Amino acid sequence: MIVAREDESRAHAATGAWGRVTLDQIAARNAEMRPDHPALIDFADRPEWTGGAGETLTWKDLNTRIEALAAFFAAVGLQTDTVIAFQMPPTVDAVVTFLACSRAGLIVAPLPLGAREADVTEHCRRLGARAIVTVARTETETHGERLRDVAADLFQIRFVFGAGGDLPDGLVDLRLVFEEAASLGAAPEVARKGNPADHALTVEIATLPEDTTGAAATGEGARDLPLPRSHNHWVATGLMTLLEAGIGADSVLLTPFALSGAVGTGVALVPWLIAGATLVIGLPRATDALAAEAERTGATHVAIPVRFAARLADRLAARRLEATLLAIADDEPHDRPMPKGVAIVDVVPLGAYGLVARRRLDPVAARPLPVGSCGAPADAATAPILLETRLKAIPQRAGQMIAGRPLAGEIQLRGAMVPHFNWPTTAQERKHRPRDPEGWMASGIGARIVSAQPPTFELAGRVDDSVRIGQALYDLGVLDGLYRSIDGIADAAAILVDGGDTGPAIAAAVVPSAGHRIDEASFREAVAATRVGLAEIPTRVFTVPAIARGPSGRVLRAGMAQHLMARG
Repeated sequence: MIVAREDESRAHAATGAWGRVTLDQIAARNAEMRPDHPALIDFADRPEWTGGAGETLTWKDLNTRIEALAAFFAAVGLQTDTVIAFQMPPTVDAVVTFLACSRAGLIVAPLPLGAREADVTEHCRRLGARAIVTVARTETETHGERLRDVAADLFQIRFVFGAGGDLPDGLVDLRLVFEEAASLGAAPEVARKGNPADHALTVEIATLPEDTTGAAATGEGARDLPLPRSHNHWVATGLMTLLEAGIGADSVLLTPFALSGAVGTGVALVPWLIAGATLVIGLPRATDALAAEAERTGATHVAIPVRFAARLADRLAARRLEATLLAIADDEPHDRPMPKGVAIVDVVPLGAYGLVARRRLDPVAARPLPVGSCGAPADAATAPILLETRLKAIPQRAGQMIAGRPLAGEIQLRGAMVPHFNWPTTAQERKHRPRDPEGWMASGIGARIVSAQPPTFELAGRVDDSVRIGQALYDLGVLDGLYRSIDGIADAAAILVDGGDTGPAIAAAVVPSAGHRIDEASFREAVAATRVGLAEIPTRVFTVPAIARGPSGRVLRAGMAQHLMARG
């Protein structure tokens, strides 16, 4: 399924940002060029948080498994462009499965690790998924059982595949495929029209930014849509971090991110593939554990949320280790000073559509982001342009101030890494595609001007009702309705609170119905019983006499959150 316009494809190919190579073809090339070089390494503690023993694969081993699993997918009848839902923690098995889907011509639909039955069911229905691949568990989350139950309720799901450890009944064990990989033969070649790299590799459900002109406030249609990415979109995304961070063939890149979103795939998986380097992958359980893993594997680059970067830098220094930290930023601006002498590349995700990577020059603060063309490396005179940015004014919010700088507007994007909502959809859904005739996409993130010449900006937080928890976006307006549906609730609103080291979290402000008394534990249990994802179950529940709203009826979330957190 081609998800790039022909004129765009030609334009990006002319700059060198796009090509004709798919991600699995890059893996095959690496296997041919450096077959015995270590390609994939599991964290040593893998058995403690998920099934299966930790493994190390060379590029040759990896390509053999990719080929075998792709052949197996074809043998069971999964045809080209079949959507396969993907909920796996960061493991060797996850990378193998992702690339095998690429080689088989399947389209991967990554799901957040915290997504449960309600969200998975909705995603599978919206995307027309025909299969699911998962694991038995991550920590205490029993993905295998939950997704097997989803498949039982959805006639369209033909298979639930599982990888790693003891799987529940009803799942097809991919470990058997891996054990027999050398004897399973080659996968059938996938015939594709046009440029193979313009075809969809992934698709996710992305929340639409609010139309600040009010056109989207009519209540018509969905607030989210399928957002596909081609191989070329992913290559352009990966090039940004690879070039800025100097990731090369001898690099060892450590990542604690699952393979979903621009960060999990674009910051780690794609740069590793393009460089032919070594990828160390696993679940982040503690900063000390990450430092120990970096020491064990000789990591040269470590991806980590920016809120933990300074702490990790201290742990690495205590072990006399040097590594470049890929510090993944939040949507909200924060001062995150780093120790002197540490190599930091700030990676700033811009909504669901792209990211900017910039090497930090001053340990105290990240560099501002450019308005206009964004290439990598940033300081190279002939850096390839991977992204363009502009700021669209939001008149009704022009008075919002922080540190004397007004809100300049909403960040908009276009360019080689920016996907579009061009998945086959209904006419009603097509009304809401936020792409203007010049190709600009609204990010839903505000910006404040840092300098006029050259024009640069910093993030100013979301300007809509979406929030980013981990790698996933959640629509707080949808959660308002969910919380109001709980028995005994007259009104409710979802608000964003500071979860400390764990990052932002969702809480609930609730107004009890007459004669009802709200018990926090019971309310949380009632929300969990709807089988929504972990992030959507409120971490705190505040009982309030009324929900604060502005003249237009919009919930005043930030003010409520500040008041309620101060109240304790």
